[in-house]
Amino acid sequence: MRRSVIRPARLRRASTALLSVSLGVAGLAVAAGSAAAAPGDTQVAWLEVEDGQISGGPALNSGDHGNFSGSGSYTFRETGMTSTMTVTVPEAGTYPVWIRYAAGPLSAEENVTRSMGLVANGTRQVVPYPLTGSWEDWEFARADVALVQGTNTLAVSCDRTQEMCRLNFDAIQVGGTAPDTCAPTPLATGAARLFDGTFASFDQWRKAGAGGFGHQTDCTIRGFRGPGTTWTRATTTQQQSGAYTLGLDWRRKDVDDASSVLVGSSTNTGLQPTGGYRVMIGATDTATIRSADGSVVQAADAAALAAATRPVAQWNRFSIQVTPARIRVLLNGAPVNAVDRTVAAGGFIGLENRSESAQVDFRDVQVQPGVALGPLAGPARRATRANGTTPNPGGESTLGNLVADAQRWATRASSGGTARISFTSPTALKADLVAGGTYPATTTYAQAAAAVADEPLVNMRLTGARIKTVLEQQWQLTAGGTVPSPAFLRLGASSGFTWTHDPTRPQGDRITGMWLDGVALNPTGNYSVTVGQSLAAGADNFRGFTAGLVPQVRQASTVSALAAYVADTSAAGPLAVPRTQRAIGVSVPGGAQASYAAGTTYAVDLSSWSYSAPTDPRDTAVDVTIGGRPAGSFPVDGTRTDNLLDGDGTVAVRATIPADLPTGPTTVRIVGTTTGTTVSLPVAVTAAPLVPTPTPTPAPTPTPTPTPTPTPTPTPAPAPVTQVKPTMTVKVRPGTVLAGRTRAKVVVRVAAAGTTPSGKVTLRVGSRKLTGRLRAGRVTFTLPVLEAAGTTRLRIAYAGDDRTLAAVRTVKVRVHRR
Repeated sequence: MRRSVIRPARLRRASTALLSVSLGVAGLAVAAGSAAAAPGDTQVAWLEVEDGQISGGPALNSGDHGNFSGSGSYTFRETGMTSTMTVTVPEAGTYPVWIRYAAGPLSAEENVTRSMGLVANGTRQVVPYPLTGSWEDWEFARADVALVQGTNTLAVSCDRTQEMCRLNFDAIQVGGTAPDTCAPTPLATGAARLFDGTFASFDQWRKAGAGGFGHQTDCTIRGFRGPGTTWTRATTTQQQSGAYTLGLDWRRKDVDDASSVLVGSSTNTGLQPTGGYRVMIGATDTATIRSADGSVVQAADAAALAAATRPVAQWNRFSIQVTPARIRVLLNGAPVNAVDRTVAAGGFIGLENRSESAQVDFRDVQVQPGVALGPLAGPARRATRANGTTPNPGGESTLGNLVADAQRWATRASSGGTARISFTSPTALKADLVAGGTYPATTTYAQAAAAVADEPLVNMRLTGARIKTVLEQQWQLTAGGTVPSPAFLRLGASSGFTWTHDPTRPQGDRITGMWLDGVALNPTGNYSVTVGQSLAAGADNFRGFTAGLVPQVRQASTVSALAAYVADTSAAGPLAVPRTQRAIGVSVPGGAQASYAAGTTYAVDLSSWSYSAPTDPRDTAVDVTIGGRPAGSFPVDGTRTDNLLDGDGTVAVRATIPADLPTGPTTVRIVGTTTGTTVSLPVAVTAAPLVPTPTPTPAPTPTPTPTPTPTPTPTPAPAPVTQVKPTMTVKVRPGTVLAGRTRAKVVVRVAAAGTTPSGKVTLRVGSRKLTGRLRAGRVTFTLPVLEAAGTTRLRIAYAGDDRTLAAVRTVKVRVHRR
């Protein structure tokens, strides 16, 4: 006979536990006696019926019924069936005995209160057991028994001559003013309890399959008996709706223990989920996300998982974030995996036992409505008018640029189209992205979903010329040629892409320059661009997008892209909202000059330099360099107006070109001192004009004396300009070039002392010849796809200019097999 004794130091956590609502008063007052008797006020033992000495007939282990305590339960149905247990009590007295049982439906004549004997130290009493509703529903019945100090025997015993029996018995609690003394785990504000350690919460789950989960004496649950699943019940815990975060603790006691957490299943009655996803727990696949049909299997980030996982026998915590388009797993607070896939709205939550021996413990399971994405360093707002509140679709905004950044990020991989540029229309921005509290502040999925209209993302190829057409269409015209209201819509654009415009130029010719990562766009080159589906269809009079090549709808949407971008990029620290302007107005008073003489004034007027929302980052001044030399700082007039053409933030630059600046092409660089907004404008510099030396007036003489005619002095020939030897650097991107696939880019930089080289550069690869011109000492070539693996030679030749010698360089490119 096995002794099952739990001494006070190892008892369940003490608390005043709540009884299940369906446990009636009649089920408690079974035997006369004082429930408040001092010896029985404290629980002294928890005895599992299956651990007792089973005798007297074919008592059945009813592990097929779920929600048991320990590792199973037993069915008692025939005379003589008995489970005998021993208990040691600290002092003699009357003790309440709480018996956990199930009395499910049978035949009509048997669906009544049943009874069975309880024998304490040889004294037998009959205990009644009211029906529990089903064999999966458990209740506690109470009997008061006299126990002696030290060892006692307790037995549940069936005698069909006087009792109906036909009962399942699970466990017996000896002592305690109420059954189940597990203290509920603390509940987060707004969260719902799924399992908090108590039987009351555990009874809201139902198992499917041979395996099941048992409630343990440390107030946890553990998987048993092979493959099986326990599900939350629709009658007590409805399917989840909207975005939510599932939190739970899990512990593996041995290296081969394995389990899964199930989310998004449309059913909760089968061994296998219907739809939805598994988040795995195991020796080799912890935090792997697997779809129910196996079509998606994504392992966790190995380095992040190794850093976050605690050793076997220690508790770990999952926070599983579920949104309509994403499942993201945090392990002990660290993000370790995410899958961007459509998740059916709602769905049930379950716990899976994967094998007979692989037993995983769980505790503190709760679900929190909503998903906390991560911290923002500050709010991202729409553009406003002068009052700071009325939205202005004609202004550049931190929110518009942030949404565009998110869209490019979500489609940056090959599966998304390898996007390099993204645009968003201001009409898609529905609310400012503002988190509560002091910044940095956590942003939620609900806030991201409210900020932008939800629609699929479309990736396409646009030429540089077509991108210019799209930007020109910010000055609105309908298909019929009329001006709508509003007459101007400023596109949000992803970081790295910038442009200048001259608002004084005529319609259709206002865009004066476009750059991607500092390199001017090639009008005939193709660029990967991502926009929302409505823009792709030409919404808001941006008909230029409809000419995009091979448009494809991608997995991500505008909302899922923004939510995932905030979540993933803020993992390393608060995500900063965009600071720099993408679009700058540039006009030259009196019209642009062909060149500027050294020592004279370079004048340019800038606009569109400032975001308009009160909390947006703003510059108060800009620093100017010409040819790399400081040329002064100039104030930014940040007065907010009701300008609807993105004109706020004006700067009047009047900088003196250094008198000794070398002649030739150079760059005027204007940088915001706070935001880092940068404009680089090319200028041609000519030599400073010669100032003639004044000739003194000769003193008059009374009698002129004839002077011999002097021999003319030859005018010296101009000194030849000394050309300097340049340095040429070449970089091939990406570093790994795949045969038949990669269109690599070759960035050529030419530098020389005292000058910025200009002129033509040619690149030869095989029989192909590519030609480009230096801009600010740099030119970028796009190679054709290289079909053969091995080494390919590139010959780059710089033709030189009036101050720089020519140069030639050969570069080897390693082409790898796919």
